[in-house]
Amino acid sequence: MVVQLTVVGVAAAVGIVAGVVTVGSTLVDKIKGFLPNNEADRKEVKYLSFKDDQPTNGFRLILVNESTGWNKAVRIYTNPGGADYQEVKAGDSTGTVCKGNMHLKYDSKRVDFPSDKDYITLNLMKPGAFGIYSTVDEIRIYKDKFDDYNGTTFVVYWQNDTSGYFNDINNWASFGRNPLVLSTNVVPMEKPMESTHTSDN
Repeated sequence: MVVQLTVVGVAAAVGIVAGVVTVGSTLVDKIKGFLPNNEADRKEVKYLSFKDDQPTNGFRLILVNESTGWNKAVRIYTNPGGADYQEVKAGDSTGTVCKGNMHLKYDSKRVDFPSDKDYITLNLMKPGAFGIYSTVDEIRIYKDKFDDYNGTTFVVYWQNDTSGYFNDINNWASFGRNPLVLSTNVVPMEKPMESTHTSDN
């Protein structure tokens, strides 16, 4: 299946850094250490999409994280520009332990396609300073690509910083209907089709 997505990078906390530049570079460096490094974070994310007879007119979204990792989330906006969203969240203090691999936790949600919108967005969120979540990536799925996802499962694997855990496909979970079971019988998809990021500035 060929999937074409547009991925837009967002740096949510740039204004905070800019606001304290006059205090001194040491403080700025410390604050930057608490902010997500979007480019590095994007490299920690892997994707899998497959047909598994999910109900039509939408798809199942699953987020998988290492159980020792900071909580991470994917927010689902079916009305882009609006304030309402659904969310999947998994990490050290939330999510369900994956059957067959206690090192993994997951969360899942059904995503229904809107009939009156041009696209939906999946915002990959990670906590930074003071536990405040900011967007690492925004994946837009346009209406003309809904058919590619219709009745499928779309999995976001998000490993701990630099752990490399999901670089080994043997650590991926394969998703039967219920419950989740560990399997190496999966085929990863490419990072969505030469997706481009806007400037983080």
